[in-house]
Amino acid sequence: MRAMGYSDKFLLGICTMGTSSACLFKNREMLVAIEEERMSRIKNDGAFPLKAINECLRVAEVSIGQIDTVCVYWKPWQVSTRVAGTLRKMVASPRAMNAMAIRVFDSVFSHKASDRYPETTGRWSDLFFIRRILSKSFGKYTGHIRFHDHHITHQVYAEAIRDWPNCLVLSYDGGGEADSTVVSVKRDNQRQILKRIKWPNSLGHFYSFFTAYLGFRVLEGEYKMMGLAPYGKPVYKDLILEKVLRLSGDGGYRLDTSLCDYHRALENDFSSEMKQLFGAPRCEKEQPSESQINLAASVQAAFESAQQHILKWAKTKCPDIDRLVLSGGCALNVTANGRILQNRLFKEIIVPPAPHDAGCAVGAVLAHLETYRSGHNALPILNVRNPYLGPDFSDQDILAAFRSLNLLEPKLVHQEQMLTSVIDTLINRGIVAWFQGKTEFGPRALGSRSFLADPRYDLIREELNDKIKKRELFRPFAPSTTKEACSQFFELEQESPYMNILAKVREDKKKLIPAVTHVDGTARVHTVSADDNHLYHLLITEFGKKTGVPVLLNTSFNIQEPIVNRPEEAIRTFLSSDVDLLAIGNYLCDRIWRDRVSQFA
Repeated sequence: MRAMGYSDKFLLGICTMGTSSACLFKNREMLVAIEEERMSRIKNDGAFPLKAINECLRVAEVSIGQIDTVCVYWKPWQVSTRVAGTLRKMVASPRAMNAMAIRVFDSVFSHKASDRYPETTGRWSDLFFIRRILSKSFGKYTGHIRFHDHHITHQVYAEAIRDWPNCLVLSYDGGGEADSTVVSVKRDNQRQILKRIKWPNSLGHFYSFFTAYLGFRVLEGEYKMMGLAPYGKPVYKDLILEKVLRLSGDGGYRLDTSLCDYHRALENDFSSEMKQLFGAPRCEKEQPSESQINLAASVQAAFESAQQHILKWAKTKCPDIDRLVLSGGCALNVTANGRILQNRLFKEIIVPPAPHDAGCAVGAVLAHLETYRSGHNALPILNVRNPYLGPDFSDQDILAAFRSLNLLEPKLVHQEQMLTSVIDTLINRGIVAWFQGKTEFGPRALGSRSFLADPRYDLIREELNDKIKKRELFRPFAPSTTKEACSQFFELEQESPYMNILAKVREDKKKLIPAVTHVDGTARVHTVSADDNHLYHLLITEFGKKTGVPVLLNTSFNIQEPIVNRPEEAIRTFLSSDVDLLAIGNYLCDRIWRDRVSQFA
């Protein structure tokens, strides 16, 4: 680090327009990171992250005047590629002109995504007025503002998760300032960009287009299409790769946006050519037909083909590199991530806890800190690998939440008794709401804000989906297991601490954990270490001692809303659900307590 008094400075990272978020660093240590949706309670909130910024300042007990630099995940003036691509799309497809014009207007001037997606979103123009917005909301801000390339922020965040001086790095999503896919190689911690694929050629938009075509909500339903895919056969894969997504000999691809128009899909407008090729699009409330299930399987298979096409090309350029870093919204495709390991393209991969745009708030700060790197040696960044970065709540805070809701005080127990009650409830086929420690950063519930169940009981999936989560029955649930026990149950020879890798369940274990084994014999594995989450690791370990199965079914603690963040949200969700037990800090709320509360309501 340069001798310029750089220590003892606070750095604020922000992301807006995507999945908005904010993070706060002191020197080279990340103190807190949180997505805007956790505070606003609006799913996929893309608004300027005022609530997230406020929470970062509150948790760290600092004011906006103490912030030295605000780091932004985007260079808003670099728009020439976007403008040119938009004009080409509008000329090629006159029907797209109206949808594109509406989208451009909304992104610049409005706070909604579209008529079909009215959720609050940020404005591109906000990026030019950050100082004014911060000063108006938090008091006069006189510090620095630094803007960083979108894909670089994706990549530097993901790279920081491991100490790999040599690795290939793939970031891919809907698109950045100009690029939708960037491939880099790092040698001795020095980055060289090998390939850029320009927007509107975008694997993110390709996948989201078909998400809409199959009747799911864009930027939310991609998980659903991924969960539906294993039930079908990829009969349309070759047709997709011939007509829609063409792979080129140089490791690239080209998306036919006249057929696969993301912006028209946002308005539920699909071309007659697509309907002729793949049948009618699905209406949201219809049950998927066999043809539509096969289309989901085909889209997933085509996506994997494109991903591996890029990576195989990169390996020809760097045959000695055996580790891969993945980032960008497309890195949330856990099936494709798992396929990389299954096909032995790389020895090891890593995906950060927030590979989508929310993680770019962290990446923007890291990109700023790279300026102060000394030579070829990367200075350590503290806490960046930790996914538990949101607010924490003491038992006193939790008790205050019960009192603020005018509820009876629940039972306060010692940790050992709390764990025993949770395990007994699970073994008796109950469902537990688990609220412990700091909120996770990113879209996954990693054992702080989770619904838990016994994976040995197959019918628990239907109970969770039908009675509690209110979601489609074809969507799978994930297993949490200890780092030590992972390889006994799953064909995975590395850690998966952020639940971003799909792996095959070992053949002799499928009958032991049917509730977390998907129809194709795979599972989205979450490995838990005692260092990362001691209490959750202890719970899984003790459950394993009693049952012989150190695995828990883990799904996010929410019902048709963002994952709960504060104790009040957890309590309300428990009261409105059919969950058997709430373990919140060292307080336990069971059905008897809920019935008593209902009598006095």
